[in-house]
Amino acid sequence: MRVVAMFRVSTEQQAHEGASLDAQERQYHAIADREGWRTVAIYKGSESATQASKDRAVLQDVLACIRKTEPDALYVHEQSRLTRGDELEVAGLLRELRERRLKVIIGGVVRDLSSLDERFMIGIQGLVDRAEAERIKERQQRGKREKARQGLKNSGLTPYGYRNPHRGEPGRGTLQIVPDKAAVVKRVFEMASTGISIGEITKTLNAEGVPGPRGGVWWKASLARVLANPAYRGCLVSSAWTSKPGSRTFRFDMNRHEAVVVEDAHPAIVTKEVWYAAQEVQPVPRTSKPRLLSGLLTMNGYKATVDTPTRGSLYRPPRGTRGGPWIPCAMAHEVVWRAFVRAVSEPSFLTKVLEEIRAREADESIANERARLTKQINKLGARLTRLTDMRADGEITKAEYLDRSGSARSQIQALKRQLGVISQKDGRGDGEMVRKMFAAARVLVASEHKLSDDEKRRVLRRTTRGIDVRATRHPQKQPKNSKGHFQKGGNNPWRIDEVRFELGSEAVSRDGCLDTTSSCSGPRAPGRP
Repeated sequence: MRVVAMFRVSTEQQAHEGASLDAQERQYHAIADREGWRTVAIYKGSESATQASKDRAVLQDVLACIRKTEPDALYVHEQSRLTRGDELEVAGLLRELRERRLKVIIGGVVRDLSSLDERFMIGIQGLVDRAEAERIKERQQRGKREKARQGLKNSGLTPYGYRNPHRGEPGRGTLQIVPDKAAVVKRVFEMASTGISIGEITKTLNAEGVPGPRGGVWWKASLARVLANPAYRGCLVSSAWTSKPGSRTFRFDMNRHEAVVVEDAHPAIVTKEVWYAAQEVQPVPRTSKPRLLSGLLTMNGYKATVDTPTRGSLYRPPRGTRGGPWIPCAMAHEVVWRAFVRAVSEPSFLTKVLEEIRAREADESIANERARLTKQINKLGARLTRLTDMRADGEITKAEYLDRSGSARSQIQALKRQLGVISQKDGRGDGEMVRKMFAAARVLVASEHKLSDDEKRRVLRRTTRGIDVRATRHPQKQPKNSKGHFQKGGNNPWRIDEVRFELGSEAVSRDGCLDTTSSCSGPRAPGRP
């Protein structure tokens, strides 16, 4: 009988303990020599049987060999090595083996899948194996959550600047500070808390030759992850990652119901005040060099995206839509900025816009601070509830409960006092600040030709909520070369007729009075800049 053998364990650790791969192979060869089997191929590796079949490399190699060589039987050490996965996938696998008239040898016992009784027994054992896998998974999850509630790290990578003691070492699960790396982390947070952007911090670290978390250079994305990690303020967070429905991407959410948050679980590298101040750092842009109007521009009702073909960058409608304009970036930038400068040149218009911007920013700042303090109070309240439950279950002593709950109540009282002070503040800016901003804006308008695209972009993003361009199509004949062939590129058939700015303020434009959601129009523009 021609046999394909598969030896599998769930983890690398199991590969060297108990029923290791070598032990399984020795048992197979002993049975094969006794029964006179001829081995077609042997496949072995470490992979979980609960994974999707397409993600199990060893199983896929075995199936490919079966389809190519058409053996008489498939050998596995235990049935669970084959049938512990998803019910539908296991049913499909067994059906393919049956249609190929393949026998399954389980630890030396030959099972003929053409027999109804044999299929029934294999199906029952498969259900038992899957139930056991689910119970194992539940026990592991309970163990992880219990460790997390005790402030012990139970999974995932150790944050840069810390180390987790190895198995057998004292303090396993409690993060310990690595002094040289912690000094880098502390410096990063101090720079960010003073308003230095992520890009500038990254450039500074790389210029000084400071190794990144993986030993190479620092990247803006990796630096942003460091700044957003609550572990550096001594907080342990578990089960906070959640997947979006219908997507394989994950996001970090400390407020989800399953999340376990334990403050002061391990030594902090930075204080809570510095950590929260660093959260206001400039976010990483989606592109290294965003266009002037990215995220602001709509064209004839279509949200504009950027396309960069060989003939130059264009603003275009989203993919999948038809009929929208395609406008060269250079032309759109010139026309929109010229319209903006013309609109804000009126003193009455600019004064009211600046007043509203100042008030809105102050109100948002107060609202954000109020939300942050309220969030902290709620977390501490949840912590008090957990401490009460732990005391009731006998997990902590009375002295520990009084000490930890007293500390939490003191923090809650301090935060409530801060919240009361914040609630009494008025977000409206004073007239002197508005006058200073107005004077600065007049200088900006007077020297607008000296501004870089990045400076213009910041001005537009702080004063407008959206920019709507109305464009019309003027078809033109495609130019031909000397041989009579059509040339690539050619003149742009779209012409910008109107530019409208959506502002969040009551403003007066040169065309008349505008309400809070209306717009001001720019000049009619030609088809080429």
